Formats: sequence, C-alpha cells, structure tokens
Amino acid sequence: MNNTPNFISIFDNALSGEECKQIIHEFEDSEEKQVKGRVGNNKIKIGAKKSTDISYNFRDNSLTTKVISKSLQKYVKVYINEYPELNNHVGNWTTCDYFNVQRYKPQEGYFKTHCEVVDIKSASRILVWMFYLNYVEDGGTLFPQYEIGIKAIQGRLVIWPAYWTHLHKGQISQTQTKYITTGWYNLTV
Repeated sequence: MNNTPNFISIFDNALSGEECKQIIHEFEDSEEKQVKGRVGNNKIKIGAKKSTDISYNFRDNSLTTKVISKSLQKYVKVYINEYPELNNHVGNWTTCDYFNVQRYKPQEGYFKTHCEVVDIKSASRILVWMFYLNYVEDGGTLFPQYEIGIKAIQGRLVIWPAYWTHLHKGQISQTQTKYITTGWYNLTV
C-alpha cells in the first residue's frame, strides 16, 4: 500500500454559507469590474478557459478580501502543520497580492489540464488555494494524475502545490453556474 501524500488538502466549512453568498453578491453587483477569464500570459483563450472574473488585491478594503484573508490565515497554518517541510526547506513565502473570483456558467470552465507554474513569470508560485462558493453537483476540480475528483461544495477550501506535479482542470457542469475564488502563495525576495 502506498502511503505517499499527494499534498492536496481539503478544508470543509472554511467559509460559511453566508460568507459565500456575500462574495457572490459582491461579484454580481460589480459588473463594471468583470472581465473575460484569462490564462497564462494574461491571454483570453476560450478553448482553454471560459469564465467571467474579477481580480482583487489583498490591500483593498472589499468584503470579499476581508473574508478570504481571514480564512486563508487560519487554514494555511493547518496546511503547514500537515506538511512542515514547506517551512523547513523552502525560503520565505506569502500570499500573492492579488486573487480572482470567477464565475463559470453552464458548459464553461477551465477545460485544459494545467498547472500554475508555466513560465519564469509564474515561477515564484508555490501553492494554489481555491474556495468553492456554491454547491455544484457535477462541477468540481479533477486531478487526473492522482485520479482525484474534488466536489464543488460551498465553503470548501482546497490547497495544493503549484507545480507540474499537480496538473488539474475543471469538471464542467452542463447545467449549473459555479463560483470560485482562487489565488496563490508566492516565494518572496
């Protein structure tokens, strides 16, 4: 039996149902900030990803930023506790300044298998984090290498390494809209 960890951690109820609804509401009320979803090198590639996104900065004063920041501070400590090598063998790292809230309408998603470190510009990313903001029966995240499918459950936080070792893609719902918020932890100078 293989007991090797996959370094994918799932934290249920990391956000309350009310917090998730507030983030979705703020997203929908900010139509002027919504843009087409982008992939590596900040390009729109409909064949790879189709979504509507809003970018936030951890220095802003939005409700979304306050809620996400508070939860991440709590759960990244739990992740480090699970995998202390992260602090014992990796230099200084912190939350990336910006993150995204994304809406995937039915039949939209991140279709292409990908990882978060794809070039020199993204090379400082070490961890990915993602919150599901609503329950979507057929719309989670798939990690083909590990034969893992993570269900989109409201309030669930998933944290995993940003590298090629953790290729993933969206599970595309044919009938439901999926909301997530996602970002990274980066090495610091």
